[in-house]
Amino acid sequence: MPESLQPFAAWLVQHTYIVVFAGALVDATGIPFPGRLLLVAAGAFAARGDVSLPLVIVLGAAGAVATDHLWYFSSALGADRPLKALCRVALGAQRCSRATTDWFERYGALTIVLGRFVAGVRLLAWPLARKHGISYPMFVLMDALGALLWSAVWVGLGWLLGEHALDAAGEAGWVGLGVAALAVLGFFSLRLWRRRSAAAS
Repeated sequence: MPESLQPFAAWLVQHTYIVVFAGALVDATGIPFPGRLLLVAAGAFAARGDVSLPLVIVLGAAGAVATDHLWYFSSALGADRPLKALCRVALGAQRCSRATTDWFERYGALTIVLGRFVAGVRLLAWPLARKHGISYPMFVLMDALGALLWSAVWVGLGWLLGEHALDAAGEAGWVGLGVAALAVLGFFSLRLWRRRSAAAS
């Protein structure tokens, strides 16, 4: 690992469990964030014996599941409107709705497991799962299974690659954080511009 990243790596080892949970929680929101790279790094730490492999996997899954619950209930709370707006812009309302319906018609409740690995499906299908007949107990079961598989894949990758994973995750992580910072800055700049435009009109 590059010397410049060693202090960060030492800090990450000391706070791995909290960082893994928080990173997976943020990653599941769809915000550009290197949450999966943090899981890879945690897996590499587990390979060195610094942290517990099973606990890292479970905490990564728990963070994702916590956010998934917000998405599942968002339609009932009316909080899924930003996602629907994004869907209309990206694909068009009818096409977006049709794509989500196709997944549920083809895979049923397994959409919750399979969609975990497809960001576009996960972000659009979770808020609509209740409308497609996925009960809360079934959602919890499938979501837990999908999240555990997802977490195990990324943590396992880090465990298999060891120090090589730390080098790659460290270098790519800075790029990811830069992208995340730019995305957040762009979001707030857009909101500020819209407010000023509304005030001017």
